[in-house]
Amino acid sequence: MIRKEEICKQCGARCCKGPSPNITIFDVIRILKHLGEGPEKVSTYFEILTHEEYLCKVLPERFNVHISYETIQELKRRLGKYFENILIIKLKKREDNSCIFLKEDDKCSIYVVRPMACRAYPLKITGPDDSCPMVKYGVDLSYERSMLEIYVREIEEHYRLFMSREITTVRQLVEVLSEYWNKVPIL
Repeated sequence: MIRKEEICKQCGARCCKGPSPNITIFDVIRILKHLGEGPEKVSTYFEILTHEEYLCKVLPERFNVHISYETIQELKRRLGKYFENILIIKLKKREDNSCIFLKEDDKCSIYVVRPMACRAYPLKITGPDDSCPMVKYGVDLSYERSMLEIYVREIEEHYRLFMSREITTVRQLVEVLSEYWNKVPIL
């Protein structure tokens, strides 16, 4: 049986070299605490964007990924004003589009506090990433399944909070991070 670590090593951390998953405030707090930073440093390590900016500008320009007009219209319909003004959080990328936390040896420098979406990968909210060798080799993904369940709960809580408070500025985000700072353990 091939071990997950061996598969990831063979793959070259491809999943860390493309579009970033959505990051929750809980991920942000765990990562910033691990790095010994405070909430005010959120913009140092994370991109803060609206859904519109990410889907209509960042994905096409940086990753050559184009979301269909119909999908964008459906998201606008579902999210309403939140599509244009509620913030989403992404891991910052280097010029080559790799995650800023990916080391030269293709290992994660924040592995112990990596975001829940990264822990769940190759499982995503939309289903498994069939291009991942772990899926192709039929590796047991029970750990990833449990992480996906946690990620879904955290992302639901994250969006409930962002939408109820209409968090539209980095200043507001820092305030919420400060408020939740002592409520989120590193893990």
